Amino acid sequence: MHAGSGHRRAVTLLTTLTTLAACTAAPQPPADPLPPLSATLEQSRSDEDKRWLAIGVRNGGPGTVHIERLQLDSPSLTLLPPHPVDAEVTPTPRVDLRMPYGEARCAGDTIPEARPSRVIAWVRSPAGAAEARRIELPLPHPNPLLQRLVKLDCGAGIARRAVDVRLAPPFRRGRTGGREAVWATVVVERRAAAGELTLQDLSGSVLFQLKPLKGMPPPLAVLPASRARVEIPVRFLMTNCDAHALTESKKSFVFPYWVKVDGREAIYMTLTVPEEARRALDELIAACDP
Repeated sequence: MHAGSGHRRAVTLLTTLTTLAACTAAPQPPADPLPPLSATLEQSRSDEDKRWLAIGVRNGGPGTVHIERLQLDSPSLTLLPPHPVDAEVTPTPRVDLRMPYGEARCAGDTIPEARPSRVIAWVRSPAGAAEARRIELPLPHPNPLLQRLVKLDCGAGIARRAVDVRLAPPFRRGRTGGREAVWATVVVERRAAAGELTLQDLSGSVLFQLKPLKGMPPPLAVLPASRARVEIPVRFLMTNCDAHALTESKKSFVFPYWVKVDGREAIYMTLTVPEEARRALDELIAACDP
């Protein structure tokens, strides 16, 4: 017998034993099963102007899930990094976990339809497990909130390219009808749009009334293709001196307006309040008698 043949037999025997040992080894225990989880998109009024929303997580039970991070993965929005939430979610109808969201992916001067999206979650169950698992939670589709976010972002881009609507000085404080007021001007000025531009309406905030001095009904101004600019005198009045409103208001200086570009659907925007205007309005708040 050749020495090489004995060596080959030894190697073959060792390989066979190793294979048998692998086949007869006890199977690895499965990962701890997770209770059924689902997700929806939610947004509170206070988050509407902050670029934040909430993932509404539902735990069908039994058992608690620890969620370390969440990520909104949508073809309709710019992808942001996973957001730490570090939350224990017990069997419950819904727990809202807040997180920022990315800008909408727009398509020129059209507003696209929101596409099917999902939430990626890093979870541990039970809470003491060593490593988090990555799971995917599909969002309901069609999704009205996601479509609204896309419409707001893409509509704002269309409006900003077409027209500039701004508060302009002087910001003059005085009294009217025994009430403190601030007078200013809203300027509507053409940018890139070649067709008709319409300032459909504007609105006050939680604390202030904002109206044109002439009390005109909508639309407030129409710029035909031949006109580049219009000025609208306006007045701010303090309308809510309730102590709770003064201390809890999150949108005291959010003043919406709506514009139409080339006769299309009105686009929601908000006025930028210059520092000089902010000081004048702060003086109205200071003079308020709750």
